Amino acid sequence: MTLFFKSRTTQSFDSKVGQVGSWFAAVFLLGMGFYKLSKLPLSETELFFGVLLVLNVTMLMMLMGMILPLTRR
Repeated sequence: MTLFFKSRTTQSFDSKVGQVGSWFAAVFLLGMGFYKLSKLPLSETELFFGVLLVLNVTMLMMLMGMILPLTRR
């Protein structure tokens, strides 16, 4: 049973891969979010809250990438 729970990689490698992946996801979400917002017919209020939402999700992904290396033992 312990064969299925053995780790194949080190924790430092996993945290680095997660960090880089979350940063790439943040950049991708920022670009796609602004692209999609520019294609929609939005009022000023909808555009304002759309930009805030895109920036909020991007910032959360960046913070997750910064905090992830702290989870190593």
